Amino acid sequence: MKLLYNIILTAAICLSGTAAAQTAEGKLLVANQSILIDDNRQVVVSMDVTVPANMDISTNDVMTVTPVLKDSNGNGEISLPSIWIYGRNRSIIHDRSNDIPEDAYTVVRRDKGTDQTINYTTRINYEKWMHKADLELLSEVKGCANCKEDESSMYVTSAYLERYTVKPVVVYVEPKVEQIKNRTEQGRAYLDFPVNKTTIYPDYRRNPEELQEIKRTIDVVKNDANVHITQIDIDGYASPEGGYKNNARLAQGRAEALKDYVMGQYEFSGDIFRVTSTPEDWAGLKKYVEENNIENKDEILEIIAGINGSNEDAQEAKIKTRFPQTYAQLYKDVYPGLRHSDYVVHYVVRAFDIEEAKRIIKERPQQLSLQEMYLVAQTYERGSAEFKEVFDVAVRMFPADPTANINAAAIELEQGNVNGAMRFLEKASQSDGATLNNYGVLKLLQGDLDAAEEFFKRAQAEGIEEAAANLEEVAKKRKDFEVFGK
Repeated sequence: MKLLYNIILTAAICLSGTAAAQTAEGKLLVANQSILIDDNRQVVVSMDVTVPANMDISTNDVMTVTPVLKDSNGNGEISLPSIWIYGRNRSIIHDRSNDIPEDAYTVVRRDKGTDQTINYTTRINYEKWMHKADLELLSEVKGCANCKEDESSMYVTSAYLERYTVKPVVVYVEPKVEQIKNRTEQGRAYLDFPVNKTTIYPDYRRNPEELQEIKRTIDVVKNDANVHITQIDIDGYASPEGGYKNNARLAQGRAEALKDYVMGQYEFSGDIFRVTSTPEDWAGLKKYVEENNIENKDEILEIIAGINGSNEDAQEAKIKTRFPQTYAQLYKDVYPGLRHSDYVVHYVVRAFDIEEAKRIIKERPQQLSLQEMYLVAQTYERGSAEFKEVFDVAVRMFPADPTANINAAAIELEQGNVNGAMRFLEKASQSDGATLNNYGVLKLLQGDLDAAEEFFKRAQAEGIEEAAANLEEVAKKRKDFEVFGK
């Protein structure tokens, strides 16, 4: 019999025997009691009842020991078959008449001075009230004329017929080795230039703060012995007011000026720079209009959509003449922010051993590869806070990576967070065996056994060993549904 539910109390419980009137020391002993549900939806009650050597039952008496399962709230009660224990003379009479009581589980003759153990097991059909019901032993002693001489009731245990809780196995994926760890640091500078000029004045307006931020970004990389700068990108932007050709000159000239400034601050070779420009930042203007509630919003977006690479001046004039008040607002509040220089510092990071990686993940996690993070996680106990934190960091550093997302989903599933898991599973490789298995775990936790089974079978076909154990969990939960319903 396959045990689906089992509560076993191994410590023997002493029950006051009904023979206490004959001997104060005599007590029934109950051990190995259990209440469970089998595959046939039956409650199985088991225990070992021992009549100890020092318990005396008079030769003309009979003791009945009846297990009773009852709900404390009065929702149900059932008496189970009784153990009949006869004194010597009473047993002889019983044997001669061959009178076996209808409710008897077994009939035994008391053997004075010895321990007698009855292995008791009986089955009854499951009913909902039985969950957490109390199991008691009712004992009754009758004399030779069937007169009641003594009775008592003692608690044995409670039934905990809990629903089966699935224990699915998620799959973590070890990432591939990142042969070259290319990384970037980037920023956006809002440098101020005199009208129509491309020369950088370090002390002009807000330039000291902006230039200091650029240097800080570069210094973070340059001063790190673990990395090597390979390229610096600078892209200059101008705002749409004025002529397009002049804006193209300003955007490119100001980007070149920033390159010259950086070269003057550091001993960088000129060939590591890549300087580009965007004459007018129409994309930035479009984004602002889309995200804000301004007058003539739809009409302005339609004009912007009509830009074709050669009519920028005409489209800008349309906005200015058709919607002068809105244009004035944009010119004042938005256009200054469209004049900027974007920069990206490209660098390569060296490989780290495990101990180095455990330190780096707390200081500069972006310098680690996914595989290095995975190896760090393996040094912690699975399911621990440190283990979880590593995979949380991994998916933050590599938010679009399928492997980072499948492992983050596994963490969420182990915590029972199906909503969080779904968010990561959607970014994982949908045909990968690990993803299929973890989708199955999600469906299993949701109680969709058919979908879970399908995912586990597909994962098994992809060579995922954990899927077999998960299919067994599906089978167990189906039995649970058969017993309790969904």
